[in-house]
Amino acid sequence: MIFDANELYIDFVESKDIDDIVEVYNSNRCFLENHLDAEKVTGDWIHEELEAMKKVDFYSCKVVEKSSGKLIGVIDFKIGEETYLSLLMIHNDYKNKGFGGFIYKALEDYAKSLKSKSMRIDVVTNYDDGVLDFWIGNGFVKIKEVELNWTGKILPAVIMKKGL
Repeated sequence: MIFDANELYIDFVESKDIDDIVEVYNSNRCFLENHLDAEKVTGDWIHEELEAMKKVDFYSCKVVEKSSGKLIGVIDFKIGEETYLSLLMIHNDYKNKGFGGFIYKALEDYAKSLKSKSMRIDVVTNYDDGVLDFWIGNGFVKIKEVELNWTGKILPAVIMKKGL
């Protein structure tokens, strides 16, 4: 376990987790359609993503519910003076239950314990206003508008930061 968040814990993804991660992604159809022009991903696609994140020194982690042992989300981040949160995705069945906030707060505490001074996230802005509102509600401010190249697709986004 890397860190925990109330009834959840965050740990490194293992090869045995691939099918569960596919399920988390595929439960977020709006995300897939917007980011990938796809309705679902495969285990091979997830494996390629994990390898790509590893090459750029990001931690790819699973979010597990302690009581059931069920993998309910994924989180990719890179700890540094400025911690970069690349992805926080919760299985659709677990959304709007406070898990995202618990996970983010635990990541923030973990980053602070490693002397990180700030947190950054790039938020895609053209598909779900609730995502932007979530990050603003967690103390992030918009720094600048950018375009992200997400697996070959150009997406409008905003860089957001928060001092720790």
